[in-house]
This record gives sequence, C-alpha cells and structure tokens, in this order.
Amino acid sequence: SAAYVERHRVFQLFEGLLQDLLVHKPVDPIGHLIQALQLPSVPRVIISGPPAAETRVQCEKLASQLKLVYVSGLDVWRDLVKEGSPTGLKAKALVDAGKEVTPEVQKQLMVEKLNSPECKRNGWVLDGFPTNASEAHALLSSGLLPTTFIYIKLSDEEAARRLTGRRVDQTANAVYHIDDAPATDPAVAARLVQRPDDMPEVVAERLASYHQAMCKVFPVFKSVLKEVDGSISQEDLSVAILPLVSSEMPSRAPRGCPRVVLLGGPGAQGEALVASLSASYGAVGVSARELLHTASLGSGAKAKKVTPYLRSGKPEETPDEIIAPLVIERLSKEDVRKRGFVLQGFPATAKQAQMLAKAGIWVRHAVLLEISPEDAKSRLTEARIDPVDGTEYHPAGMWPTDPLVQERLLPLHHCDEKTVSEAL
Repeated sequence: SAAYVERHRVFQLFEGLLQDLLVHKPVDPIGHLIQALQLPSVPRVIISGPPAAETRVQCEKLASQLKLVYVSGLDVWRDLVKEGSPTGLKAKALVDAGKEVTPEVQKQLMVEKLNSPECKRNGWVLDGFPTNASEAHALLSSGLLPTTFIYIKLSDEEAARRLTGRRVDQTANAVYHIDDAPATDPAVAARLVQRPDDMPEVVAERLASYHQAMCKVFPVFKSVLKEVDGSISQEDLSVAILPLVSSEMPSRAPRGCPRVVLLGGPGAQGEALVASLSASYGAVGVSARELLHTASLGSGAKAKKVTPYLRSGKPEETPDEIIAPLVIERLSKEDVRKRGFVLQGFPATAKQAQMLAKAGIWVRHAVLLEISPEDAKSRLTEARIDPVDGTEYHPAGMWPTDPLVQERLLPLHHCDEKTVSEAL
C-alpha cells in the first residue's frame, strides 16, 4: 500500500484537487473534479527580473523548449483582439485613444488568456506580469497559481551598465552597446543616440521602482520561487533555468521514510555517506560489504561460501546468488520497513537491480556518487590505516600529528595501484 501511494502520488493528487475546489468553489464539485482530472499536468511559469534582465528572451526560449504558450503582459491584449474577445477589444479601444490599459482591464486580460484552452492544455510562461502585489493576488484569486516563479537576479550596477551603455541607430532601427556590442562602422557609430529611458537618472528610478514593487510580489510566490544568476550569458542562463521548471506544485503531503540507494565505484566513499545519511534521517544503513562480513562470522555453509571473496579483497565479485539474498533479507526486516534504508554496494549491475525489483524492494532515490579514476586512485592508494585503533588517514585530508602514529601507519589492504586499477 505504501509503495502504491508513493508511486502514484495519491496524497498529492487529492491535495491538488482539494486546493482546486477551494479556489474555484464550483456549483457542481464532482463535475468540476472530473474536468480537472482530464487536464494534463503542465508547467505554469512566471519569469521576472529587473530592467536589462532580458526576461523576454528567456521566456521565448523556454516556450520553444517545452512547447509552452508564451504570454506577454504587454502584448496579451493583441492576442485576445485576434480572438474577438470583448476584453481584448476594450483594451484596444483604450490604446487607440492614446490611453494606458487600466490595471483592472489588464488583470482581466491575463486571467482570460491564462484560462484559455490553449494555455490549460499546453502550459504557459508569463513575462511582464505580475508587476505589483495587486496583480499577483489577482492571479491567485483566479486559481492561476504558477508551478515555478523564476527570478533572474541582477545587481543594480550590472543592470545600469547594460542599460546606460545602450545606443540606438534610428536609421537602421538597430541596437548597439558601447562595451558589449559596439558599432564597428564609423558612420553608424556617429549617428548612434542614447534613448531617454537609458539615461543614468532614469535607469536609477526604474530600478528603484522595480525593487519597491517586486518586494511585495515575491512573498506571494515564495513556495515556488527560484532564483538564478542573471549576470551569466543568455545561453548559460537558459541552461540554468530549464531544470528549475516543474509541472507540479510544492506539496505538503506526507512523505514516506527514506529508501535510498547509493551508487558509486571504488573510492566514492559510499560507506561513510551511508553512516552520515542514516544518522541524519533516522534510516537503517545497509552495506553489502558489511552483510558479507557478518555472514562470514558464522559457521555454516553460508560463511564458507562468503569467506573466499573477502579474503581475496574482492567482495564485489561475490556471486549474485550469495549477495542478493543477504541484501533482500536485510531490507525485508521490520526496522527497515518502519525507518527506511540507505543502501550501498548493491545493486552493482542491472541484473542485481532487477533482483531487487522482483523481490518487491522499491527505491525512492538512487544517488550516483561520481569520482574521476585519478581521484579514486589517489584516495585509495595514498590512504593509510592505524593498525592499533583502525583509524584511516589520508595526506590530503586528516593526517596524524603524532610521529609515533605516523610511523606505524600501513597501506589499506588490497588498495595497491594494480588492484585499484583493476577494480575501476
């Protein structure tokens, strides 16, 4: 039952449906839930940043990568006009009269667009909205909760440098930058002008206004807020943003106990990490090597089968028919069922992973501990052990200060360079 609930995210499912009911308060709750269950789980993303953060560029890239609907707060009325929307036509009438779209109409435009079948079916990425707390709460009250809010962080100094350095060629309608993209043609450089909005005093006002407004917006979306460094290139920024995007809301649903497998080769120090994680999360630490040692201490047939592989210094070569039952038996104990586990040293092959699955042992997280062959060799061949108390040392880490201890240190058993190279 626990595995079923976890795999099918049952708690999260009911949590999301309950939130949806409380937001929309439909007259027909059952019918509303049936419709909600038929909708796909899609990303709903807001990207925000100070002037010069190039949020539009990132929104367009993300929309292209994930096939989302790109929605611009500045242009949304044009989209709705094409669709014959009364709200869109109302906004167009204001623009044609030389007036600004009122805040109330702007909110109506956004709610209508984001509730469109296209946005519900494909998901959306939003730029230029919300720009203040009132607009943020308008989204929430309409049930339009973003699954991810990306804040492109940029220092005021960098934003000012980008903006005040811009120059415009009004003849060719091209934009240059005195540092980042200067005009190479002297004739073009001579006719470049600085826009009034890019004057230092105006830029300072724009940045101050942005910070004053957004400091009240960010708390509204704190549960889905992700911050990225906006000083990097646009290509690197796009790479950084993509893995932050989610199609699911953060959940308060109860989580089961840890069920973690640590994967890594020689030198990855998985056994040390098992002890640390087990202590931190109250889980049972299970080491395949320790299970073999425990089995070797017995006097029966099992001990006789295990002992040769331990003595050879190659416990990883223990046949599956010996090690797999030991691991599966340990993971089936009552303490593991109640507290979960952190497993290291097994599975080491696809066949062993299949044996776990066949035995009904399901894993929530598999963590790969990566280490280069060079670092692994250094970590193992240069390590030393104190034969008196069993403490391990390494020149690059912990090393004894007592000369007597230094003199009696020995290399780790079966950790010469040839053996380590073969194991890697």
